[in-house]
Parts: sequence; C-alpha cells; structure tokens
Amino acid sequence: MSTNEPAHGVVRRILVGVDGSEDGLRAVRYATRAALVTGAEEWIVNVADPGAMVTGMWELVVTTEALQKAGQSITAEAVGAATGLGLPSARVTSEVLVGQAADVLAELSAKADLLVVGRRSMSGLERMFVGSTSVSVAALAHCPVVVISSSSTPQETGGQGTIAVAISTWPPHSAALDWGAQEAAWRKARLRVVHVVPAEGTQPSTLAEATAELDKYLAPLREQYPDTAIDLEVLVGTPIDELITLSGSVDLLILGVHPEHLRGLARGVLAHAHCPVGLTR
Repeated sequence: MSTNEPAHGVVRRILVGVDGSEDGLRAVRYATRAALVTGAEEWIVNVADPGAMVTGMWELVVTTEALQKAGQSITAEAVGAATGLGLPSARVTSEVLVGQAADVLAELSAKADLLVVGRRSMSGLERMFVGSTSVSVAALAHCPVVVISSSSTPQETGGQGTIAVAISTWPPHSAALDWGAQEAAWRKARLRVVHVVPAEGTQPSTLAEATAELDKYLAPLREQYPDTAIDLEVLVGTPIDELITLSGSVDLLILGVHPEHLRGLARGVLAHAHCPVGLTR
C-alpha cells in the first residue's frame, strides 16, 4: 500500500480509469456510488496510448493535441455521469494523460484509496487473458482495485445486499477481510467469508476443523463490526468454479492477491465473475 494510506476505514479519493467504452462508464457509476457513501472525491482519468492506435498493418498518425482533445471528450462524458448521479461537481476532477494506461493508472494509484477500472467484454482466446489493462493495473496498483464489466454485470450493483471475501490462503488475507467488513458496514450489507476446499481427500473432520479455525479468526472482526452480519462458509469443490457461482449472488467479490502477480485463481475469477471483483494485496 502507499505511504499516504489513510486511517483505517477512510476513503478520501477514488481514482477511475475511463477509455470511452461502456465499461469505463460502468466504472464511473460504481465509483460515484462509492463516493456518495464514503464522502470521497472522485478522480477521473483518461490515458491515451499512442502505441495502441493501430488498425490492421497501418499505424494511425496522431498528435498529442488530438489525443488530448479526444480524452477531454471522454472525461467530460464521465464527469457528467458522476454529477448526474448526485456527486457535487466540487468533488469531481478529471485529467487526460498520454502513456501506457496500465502503467500510468498504477502510478497514480499511489495517490488514491481505491481504483476502479472497467473490463471490456471479450470472447474466444482473448477471454483467457481477461484484458491486459485491467490485469496489469490489478497487479501493479498501490491501492485496492475494483474491476467491473458491463457484459458480465449489466445490471446496477448493490441489489444483493451481500459482500463476499474469498479466503484462499492461510492465514487469511487480513487486508481483504478488513476491506470486506468495512464495505459491508458502509452498505449496511451482510459479509460472507468463503473458503473452498477440494472434494478429493477432504474428510468431514477436516472440514469441521477448518470451519472452527476460521471462525475463531473472524471473532475480532465481529467485535469490531457488531452491527454487520459476518457469516462463514466452507465450501467443497473446485475453487474457481465455486467462486464464479458465488459471484452471481453477491454485490462485490473480494480477493487477496500476490504482491507481484495475479495467480491463476484471480485471473479466472476476473474473466468469468458475474459481479465486480475487488483485488487487494
């Protein structure tokens, strides 16, 4: 996390990456609702990458001025979406930068408390790689990241009344649990803490022991958030399949990720989840 990290539970600035797509606007709407709940400011950024301006075998000749003009149009639409949802204009800023989107957003994330990006819909081989910008940003960001897609989550989020945190390592990822509990408290929602164990070789006694151990670990969190229902579920099956199924019944699925790269589980969930996915180190 960045050295300017705020006190626990405080969100002062939400960074949103926009690129003119519907997924970018979905990210803006998600971030705006979060800002309205937390009192945060929203920082909308468009990063124009000249190297990405390629059609077939011909590279388009673009100038910095043209990129800035296009970016200003994109950010103006995004700002309009944010203020249209009720966020005061004084709490919305926008910026157009030129560079490689993932690198620029990751660098800027050191000055934010949350980064929200969209994931464009894909099919076939492309889907296996999720989307280079969203994956790279999630791996490099200095703050928690939410990835949202208009194709996998066409409806507005928030209707399930449930936040989920997936526990895949031991000890449980404390940053993910803290974020999940705070998010549930803000939304007045339930928190589901889920751990998936493989069906093969798992005995009933092992399952009971894992449940008891995790339940003890959650005791301090329940004391800290007495008004938030925190439920524990130990599921038996394939982790990625169980988490993708789970994503269809929650408003946000939070995963703890390796500080250097996204593991296969996180990549698979990002590619197929039916709700926004939160990633934190």
